[in-house]
Amino acid sequence: MNIYEQRISDLPQLLQDKLSVVKNVEALNQKVAEEFCNLLEIKQKKDELLTVICPVGPLDYRYFAAEVKKRGLHCRNLRTINMDEYLDDHDRIIPISHPLSFRRFMDESFFSFLDEKDRPSPENIIFPDPDAPEKVTGLIDAIGGADICWAGFGITGHVAFNDPPQMTGEPVDLHSFMNCKTRKITICPMATAQMAMGGTNGNLEILPTCAITIGMYEMLKSKKFHLTFMRNWHAGLWRRALLGPVTSDFPGSLLQQHPNLAITMTELAAALPMVNTAQATGEE
Repeated sequence: MNIYEQRISDLPQLLQDKLSVVKNVEALNQKVAEEFCNLLEIKQKKDELLTVICPVGPLDYRYFAAEVKKRGLHCRNLRTINMDEYLDDHDRIIPISHPLSFRRFMDESFFSFLDEKDRPSPENIIFPDPDAPEKVTGLIDAIGGADICWAGFGITGHVAFNDPPQMTGEPVDLHSFMNCKTRKITICPMATAQMAMGGTNGNLEILPTCAITIGMYEMLKSKKFHLTFMRNWHAGLWRRALLGPVTSDFPGSLLQQHPNLAITMTELAAALPMVNTAQATGEE
């Protein structure tokens, strides 16, 4: 059967057991925020550090901050590792004043909503460093993997900025791709086009062409991996990733092999992917 014709009820039971469908984006963000605070509370009781790998884009961290406050928790024992950050034409991290700065996004959508005394310490807010990319790899190795990694997929199936190596000139064999580590990359044009449609309303010129990204190696070491899908075009992506072959052609497919995978999607993303010959482009 065509994988794009598979309904949730048609999925193998093992996959259904990992999957939750929620009504909308608000419900998805609330569910992930509650998961985050459950982990945070456990770690606080043990006086241990919670290490999470964070994406920019698929999640609204204001829900995290609100749930922290609701439960009377704090984030002083939280360590965030962001997946990636854009680079300028000289391979330097873009300034925090740049409209697309992921560092600014995390501050404005998460940390600034916490009381100052409840925020993570600056040394525990980590972004990959283009001058020392090995630091993130060393940290992940030292702790045996992050406690959890949240992620969605881009249109190429990329996780973080790990686009298919066939599109970027990196080694294409599956073993090499599974073991790619934090590094500087050139973003493939297809991913840039998606970001221009979804994030800059068609302004291609504002988008940097390079980034620093953690690799599949660091993400796959996470003790838990939670995939989230909420957009109509995610309907085709998750089906290809989770029902198709495991291949570097579609990076998200590697998550099939993760031993502790959870998936949450909205009803919109769970629906069958529909073909629209007229190409709806956002008029509604």
